[in-house]
Amino acid sequence: QLKEVFSKLGIEEIPALGETFDPNKHNAVMHIEDETLGENVIAELFQVGFAMGEKVIRFAMVKVAN
Repeated sequence: QLKEVFSKLGIEEIPALGETFDPNKHNAVMHIEDETLGENVIAELFQVGFAMGEKVIRFAMVKVAN
C-alpha cells in the first residue's frame, strides 16, 4: 500500500542494484573488490532510496565494487 501511495504522490524508488554508482543518488557505505563486477557497480543495496522528480528524498545506501 505504501508503494501505491508513493506512486500517487509522484515518488519513485531510485534504481540501485547492478547500476553504476552515482553520488547524486547513492550513498556508498562499503567498498569491495570483486572481479565479476565492473568499475563502480553497485554490488548490494542496504536501504532503498526515493526521489520525487529530480529531487532526492532519501539516498539509496549501497555497497560499491572495485
